[in-house]
Amino acid sequence: MAEDEAGQIVGGTGIGPLPGVDGVCELQKMYCLPSARGAGLGRRLMEQALSFARERYRRCYLETLENMTGAHALYERSGFHRIDRPLTDTGHFCCDVIYIKDL
Repeated sequence: MAEDEAGQIVGGTGIGPLPGVDGVCELQKMYCLPSARGAGLGRRLMEQALSFARERYRRCYLETLENMTGAHALYERSGFHRIDRPLTDTGHFCCDVIYIKDL
């Protein structure tokens, strides 16, 4: 979670196990409010999440939407690469782009 100077939450993310896939976690709910974008907050949240994940998992997985081009750039700069199909049924029916990263 990230807060601005006034203590308002402006971004966050989480890591959780990917059900049915040993050693793999999922990057979940990665977001930054528009007012907080462009200042490196996404990169810092990603670093914090991946640091946590490295202590517990071998790989990190995520699903996103094709039109979220800014997020794609962050994921790719962070070492994620696209894969063709989901590793498991996550229930994210609208997500049409899938990434994975070795930790």
